[in-house]
Amino acid sequence: MKVKLSDIKVMELNSKAVILLTQFVRLARLRDGADLKMQDPDLVRRVFKYSSITENPDLIVLFMKIKLQIENCMQQGNLRPHY
Repeated sequence: MKVKLSDIKVMELNSKAVILLTQFVRLARLRDGADLKMQDPDLVRRVFKYSSITENPDLIVLFMKIKLQIENCMQQGNLRPHY
C-alpha cells in the first residue's frame, strides 16, 4: 500500500528519523535560509522536495539517511495510509 509523503506525520516516525529531520531542518535553515520548520504539518514532503533541489552534500547525505529511516518505519508498520 502506498503512503503519501504529505500524510506522514513526524510523530509517527521513530526517534532516529525525527533526529535526522531536525538536523536537516537546522542545517538547511543555517546554510541555505530554507523555510522549513519542525512544526510544519507536511514536513516530510517539504524535506523530500527541498532535497531534490539542494546541492549541499551534507543535506543530501542527511536526506538519504532520513529516507532509509522512513522506509524502516514503513516496514515495521508504523506508517499507515490515512483515509
